[in-house]
Amino acid sequence: MTFELERLSSSAVINAERTILCSLGVSAVMCLSAPFFLNTDRVTTGMLLGAGTLSAGLFGVSAQISESKEKVYKSLQEADLKALKQHLQGQAAYDYVTTAIAAKRQVADYVNRLPVSERPRWITEYQLQGLVTLPEPPAQQLPPRPGIPNADIADIDEEDVQSVINPGAMKILQAIAANYPDYIRIDGAWIDELCNAACNHDMTLRSNHHFYLSGGTQSGKSTLAGVIINKIASSSQSPAIVIGSDPKDDVTRWLCKFSRKFDGMKELKNWITFATDQIDKQKARVSIVGGECHGVPELLFAQDEVDSVYGGGKGLPGMVDADTAKDLQGFWNYVIKFTAGLKGHGIFMGQSPLSGETGFSRPSLKNVCFIAMGQTSNYILDHPQDFVNVKKEILEILRQACEMLDKAGVRYALVIPTRSNPFVALIPEFDIKGMEQKQDSKPNDDTLASSKNNQQPSQQQIDWYEEIRLWATELGRRPHFQEIKQKWHELTGQELNEKGVTLLLENLGYPDN
Repeated sequence: MTFELERLSSSAVINAERTILCSLGVSAVMCLSAPFFLNTDRVTTGMLLGAGTLSAGLFGVSAQISESKEKVYKSLQEADLKALKQHLQGQAAYDYVTTAIAAKRQVADYVNRLPVSERPRWITEYQLQGLVTLPEPPAQQLPPRPGIPNADIADIDEEDVQSVINPGAMKILQAIAANYPDYIRIDGAWIDELCNAACNHDMTLRSNHHFYLSGGTQSGKSTLAGVIINKIASSSQSPAIVIGSDPKDDVTRWLCKFSRKFDGMKELKNWITFATDQIDKQKARVSIVGGECHGVPELLFAQDEVDSVYGGGKGLPGMVDADTAKDLQGFWNYVIKFTAGLKGHGIFMGQSPLSGETGFSRPSLKNVCFIAMGQTSNYILDHPQDFVNVKKEILEILRQACEMLDKAGVRYALVIPTRSNPFVALIPEFDIKGMEQKQDSKPNDDTLASSKNNQQPSQQQIDWYEEIRLWATELGRRPHFQEIKQKWHELTGQELNEKGVTLLLENLGYPDN
């Protein structure tokens, strides 16, 4: 070893010092104890005590020197062990490299005996570049001489080319789906299943009351939210009440007609006040009919850009103050935790699935169905401890499916329902305009007072909104307040209060002067 000589020298010195220490110790003990056991005169006793004291002093000094030598010996021994470890590691690395090179050469000898067409695959798989012989590429043909026409080039069938270049993500996905039908969905029925579970008329069988849609810009969040809202609203036992907040100041299409919508950041406080009032009115309806909620309308709260307006609890500088952000957090968690039994549904949209960015508490998330679109799906799969509780091999299958669909440019979502296994599913195309629910009035408790007895199932309802629009067009002028109130009563049998008439005029294109 590197420090073998120094260690042996130190060892010899240490052994000699140990012998001296023993001798001094024995001398000190014998000299100091002799006067007590032997009948000696005063001079002899003094000499023995002096010799004992000297031996004890030398013993103490030698012990300190020996201790320092012991430390030197131990450090040399540790250095020797480190040197030995490095030597063995180097030797192991050398043996590994030489063995790997020898193994590659053996594989290359075998591959060189295979047909030429098989060799490129082996070269790529085992990195045998330079070890396997390949035929020389054919010599390039010279361009044709002038005057000799080129042969006609055949038309290229793009589909045939793509079928060769790209085997097709769908075929691979179908193969995975065949092995894991509970985790891979390539049909469009999964959205119906989730919405039907969320609005089951038997309140004990309801699940997935609330939905959180996460994804980047243009990933389809708003469209999918509109689909979920309209599907749930269409099953409502009386006209659904849909209210929402969109911090953007432009119109989006994810709400039903005749729904109350608060646009812009400045309207967030009004949105919270109005929505809280709607919850109180829903409680009053439920208290009349009981916990089975027979005839009670579905109440939907839609919030766009959840992570932006909450801003991790700090709001959005210059737009949403921290107090409003905290109020939003409290409202969202109240909706998620306590309104499911009131036929209440939270539909939230945002770009971040993290609870710290959205304001959702961890207990609240247990009541939310997550639908993460595109690359957000892969992000969630990288944090399984926060969202998914399934086996590792299933998580890996889901991750592979998401990566494959990302590369193929297919629109898909990772769906994590409230009470079942997560799955990856394709997002079907939706005709959002065609499925919009045309309800009878704005969601106001007074305007809906007589709706319980007068409403037909939503699939069979007449579009009274379009009827009154045609009447207003034929009238050729702005209807008077009493005229439109009377016409609405003739068509629907319902009485509109002053606010209901104002809202109806606004939606007909006659804003209040």
